[in-house]
Amino acid sequence: MRKIVCFVLPAIASFAAVADEAGTRLSGEELKTLVTGAAVAYVSKAGSQRRWRNEPDGNFMATSNNKKYGSALGQQTASSPGTWSINDEGKYCVRIDWKREEEKWCAYVVRAADGGYYLNSVQPGREIEFSK
Repeated sequence: MRKIVCFVLPAIASFAAVADEAGTRLSGEELKTLVTGAAVAYVSKAGSQRRWRNEPDGNFMATSNNKKYGSALGQQTASSPGTWSINDEGKYCVRIDWKREEEKWCAYVVRAADGGYYLNSVQPGREIEFSK
């Protein structure tokens, strides 16, 4: 009986490590398959809609409706080059060279029970879309 418990407890602990708020964290390989070549859309913490396509070489050109800054002429759209990668921890990493500031972040991608994707945990406002 002790041998069974020794094998079951690590399995339970390992599952708990990848389950986040009713979702499952993607492994690095799952993430690579999902994001390579995918069109990406998400809303930043400032409320700006961001869009780009992850090129296989790790580059992209991002566009934004730029809710944070806008412009004196009332124009809000912006575009800037960026890069994406998957780090050693299995996080999706993004760097965008916006004109006024650099955007740089890494996050786990979590698949919710409904099939949607989220950054770090299944919470409103943390959604991210990947489509091919």
